[in-house]
Amino acid sequence: MPPPCYASAHETNRTGSTALKRFPKAFYTMSLANLCFFLGNSFFILFPVYLKGMGASESYIGAVNNIDKVLVIAASVTIGALIHRWDRVLLLRMGYGLLIAVYALYLGIASLSWFVPAVRVLHGMGFSLAMILGTTVIFEIVPGDRAAEAIGLYGITGALTNAVSPAIGEFLLGNGVPFKWLFVIAAALAAVSLALAFAMPRKTVMRDNGDDMARGILALYRDPDYRAYSLVAFVFGGGFGVLLTFLPNFVLTKPGLSYSFFFVVYIAVLVVVRFTFIRVVQAWDRAPIVVFMLGAAACMNACFNLPMGMPLLAGTGLLYGLAHGFLYPVLNAHLVGIVQPGDRGKSNALFTATFNGGMMLFAFAMGFLIDATGSYVPAFNVCAVSFAAAALVLALHGRSQKNALPAQGA
Repeated sequence: MPPPCYASAHETNRTGSTALKRFPKAFYTMSLANLCFFLGNSFFILFPVYLKGMGASESYIGAVNNIDKVLVIAASVTIGALIHRWDRVLLLRMGYGLLIAVYALYLGIASLSWFVPAVRVLHGMGFSLAMILGTTVIFEIVPGDRAAEAIGLYGITGALTNAVSPAIGEFLLGNGVPFKWLFVIAAALAAVSLALAFAMPRKTVMRDNGDDMARGILALYRDPDYRAYSLVAFVFGGGFGVLLTFLPNFVLTKPGLSYSFFFVVYIAVLVVVRFTFIRVVQAWDRAPIVVFMLGAAACMNACFNLPMGMPLLAGTGLLYGLAHGFLYPVLNAHLVGIVQPGDRGKSNALFTATFNGGMMLFAFAMGFLIDATGSYVPAFNVCAVSFAAAALVLALHGRSQKNALPAQGA
């Protein structure tokens, strides 16, 4: 039996029709704002290339490129604890405004000094506000039984940029455009997001604050199901962090390959998944789906042991698009749907903190591993083993839950 989803003030009566129902207007405004936000932010997928050009080692790149996650995690927990007392849309505007300022600060980077990690930390603050508040607003304005579908479609606006922005950036850089122009473009796109956020009505999304039912944010981990799926989210984030941080420079070591090609294939598959299958799987038992997709992600990482060419790069993009297309919305919706109504904002923030914590720790560790071994492949192998281990843990957790049901009914 699938886990319960929370109810919505916008719930519509069911007529048995499976026709696609419209989401509220605010959903589309938020999606457009998110698209512009991520179009700018995804140019920073190329930031490791910028650092490499300045003489940075892989361990330095792994640390500095992901040090922003420290503040993302801290901000996620803080936002999760205060989210019921603050106007969500106002916080969202603050996030977009901070990002505009931070993107401008990148223009001042001229060497591998203390200024680089400082700017990255501030970047994490702006990103966490924009990311968490955006998804929280979405969860609050869509019907509860369509949460996974909504967050999946909303996520497409961000995921698309993982292909579009690196491809544009690679084209511009290849034609002699200075790297700092990417920072200028990112700031302009964040300004568009801010303008769209001002079109969002304030307080209309504050459906229920649930303060009387809210618990401490760490108390959510008392639920074994929450712990198991949080572990999966951590490993999933870790694998994503390694790809974003090291794949561009890894592909650059292979003549004739383009790192943007991987992202284009991966996003194309992800979009197909989100527009087709994600509505179907909402009614299924989620554990087997997640286990299977973790296996697909493990296989994708293992493929980097093979001689790399365009067909194999396309195959890895296909596998990861399939895995990411399902895992992110399903894990996010599951962790939000299994908690009390007053804890949903907290759970959404905690999911962001867990995912980004995985990104940070995996990238930190794998940077040192790459420097020590002189190869990127061991880092991908660690990710493959981690995905396989997470699949095993979740499979065992699912079996233990099924075995506990007869005992409870006895």
